Amino acid sequence: MPSLLSDRGEFVGGAAVLGSGLGVLSLVYTEHWGWIVAVVMLPALVVRVYWASMPGWLLLTWLTVPTLIGDAFVVTHSAYMVVVVGMAVVAAGRRTRVDLVVMPACLFSPFLIWALETNNWHRGIGAWMWFSGLLIGWGFGHVVARQFALIDELERTRNRLADIAVTEDRQRIARDLHDLVGHSFSVVLLHLSGARLLIPSSPAEAEQALRQAEAVGRAGMDELRQALSLMHQGSPAPAPVELDQLLATYREAGMSLDVDVRGDMTAVGAAPRIVLHDVLRESLTNVAKHAVTPDAAITIVVDREGLLLRVSSARQPGPAPGTGVGLAGLDHRVAAIGGSFQAHPDDGRWVVEAVLPRRLAGLPA
Repeated sequence: MPSLLSDRGEFVGGAAVLGSGLGVLSLVYTEHWGWIVAVVMLPALVVRVYWASMPGWLLLTWLTVPTLIGDAFVVTHSAYMVVVVGMAVVAAGRRTRVDLVVMPACLFSPFLIWALETNNWHRGIGAWMWFSGLLIGWGFGHVVARQFALIDELERTRNRLADIAVTEDRQRIARDLHDLVGHSFSVVLLHLSGARLLIPSSPAEAEQALRQAEAVGRAGMDELRQALSLMHQGSPAPAPVELDQLLATYREAGMSLDVDVRGDMTAVGAAPRIVLHDVLRESLTNVAKHAVTPDAAITIVVDREGLLLRVSSARQPGPAPGTGVGLAGLDHRVAAIGGSFQAHPDDGRWVVEAVLPRRLAGLPA
């Protein structure tokens, strides 16, 4: 069963049940024509349940005016208990300026009977007792309103967090597919370009280049199917291929690579190694698509401080190459493991540099 303080409709319904019970009690203890006053008050809170937009001032007026008339002529008893419930309902709702005027008037209404000098009980402790009851009802309604506001804010925050999670997941999938498809098709295009140049002079070599392009394309499609299957199952992406195998793929496609590896790669943790492969693959893909010539100089340095990757290639004149989703995704991945990333022109060449930790922080060496 839901809590009465977690839903406005449930709270108003519970208040209607309590107020109606108190209204029946007032009906039992009335004198003379006071039953008329009790009957007039009785349906007010029930009407509020079905009329959700009922103004607060109208509800309080409906309850307070008959109570004032009845107590002023000493024909009702305990009717103010229903007004206390109504005060809580109005205080817990969305109040208008008129409500904020009527509520204090309702709060001080017992002293009006005192001033009329028609009810000795009100001239004693009665006015103060009902004033205190109305004040408690107001305070309780204010507390309930604060809880409703916090519940609404929590729901809005939950929706925002869900939207952010969906957006981040889409961005991650976009980065993964960009890296996977971009790598495969860049290698295929290199093979196709080589085959086109070899057709007039060496048809056999051109055919071999086309076969390699076909093989790389099929492998890329298989990797894409596997990645989509893993994403559908909610599993992480597969680990990258070995460094030598990755470089061999581009060399076989006709790219000239000058590789200089210094240090012990076995000392590099799994997560930095995966990010290293991502950066290298995206950099070589951009070389294949944007560089003047398909050649690149690769430097990898592993020392006690961390890991440095530097990829340099001839730069075409014009806008900087590869400044879209690929490099932005790499910057995000490198920063996620505590590294730094930059891509910039340097003396006619395009340089990509990534500094990575050897191992993630907090893991044993």
